[in-house]
Amino acid sequence: MKSFFKSFLIGQRMMKTGIAVAVTSFICLWFNLPAIYAVITAIVTIEPNTYDSVRKGIVRFPAAAIGAGIATLSVYFLGETFATYTIAALGTIYLCQKLKLFDGTLVATLTAVAMIPELDGPLFMQFLTRLSTTMIGISVSSIVNITIFPANYFKRIHHQTFVHIDEAKRVLQGLVLPYSMTQNVNVDTMHYMKFKRSLAKTDQLMGFQRKELRVHRFRFKNHRNFLILRERMDLLHRLELHLGNLQFLGRIQELTLIERELLDEIARLLPTIDYYHENEKEGISDEHFKIIHELDQALRYEYGQSEQDQAIGKNHYLNHNTRFFYELLSSFEILGDLYSQQKNPSL
Repeated sequence: MKSFFKSFLIGQRMMKTGIAVAVTSFICLWFNLPAIYAVITAIVTIEPNTYDSVRKGIVRFPAAAIGAGIATLSVYFLGETFATYTIAALGTIYLCQKLKLFDGTLVATLTAVAMIPELDGPLFMQFLTRLSTTMIGISVSSIVNITIFPANYFKRIHHQTFVHIDEAKRVLQGLVLPYSMTQNVNVDTMHYMKFKRSLAKTDQLMGFQRKELRVHRFRFKNHRNFLILRERMDLLHRLELHLGNLQFLGRIQELTLIERELLDEIARLLPTIDYYHENEKEGISDEHFKIIHELDQALRYEYGQSEQDQAIGKNHYLNHNTRFFYELLSSFEILGDLYSQQKNPSL
């Protein structure tokens, strides 16, 4: 029932956009100003974080002034013709790109083209009117973004780290299971690519939250939470690196009986390990430490072999099997570190 009602709830960004549009249009209509340009600017200025909203708003005002100026001059010399629209659009884009007002190019071009049919009075007054409505839209959106539902991605990022741990476990299962004695070796990269894309989206949220902290500088609790999440994300990126190495090491052509038994043991134990519990009190399971111990023993055995006994990859410092088991061991160690850092009640 809760999920049913939750599906009808409006997101915070949508609510902020609605409030900004309502306030902007009310102010413009109160002063008998055209509301359409202010509303367009208000909608575009609502960004995922306050910092981008303010920064891009500062860029969009001079860009809108350029668009309004070019449109006014085009109508003054040419009237409303196809050339007027073309010159207004291309001229606005060209000047915005030359002046590096990239974030304001779209709003400026829309303003320039949309105001051409309505330039029927004194052109200078029409120009000032467009600038004033644009300024109203930018100001209202920036104030709404700062004061109403400030961007807070901490809980979402915190939850996503659990999802990433579970995805990494699936990647490991997909790497180990094909080496079972009864299956053919065919490593599937689908789970790894899904894990990588999901981690990239969380990185984007971390970027939004970092920018938000630049506006709310004195919320020290948020800074502390951000540092905790950044450390956790660093571990996840290290895990991504090791899993990527496992994906692209290539197939192991030969496995000893001991190595096959080890991989079968990992394939049997891995599904029973739960790295996902947020409120786990007993600590990580014994199966995790058993896997680490077995991998450690396998690596010690590999290093202890003489050069004559190392039939696989003897022309390298580390043979193929050694690299494979090293990456596995590193991945499980990072999973253990992530598990120990999961709990943070303040997030």
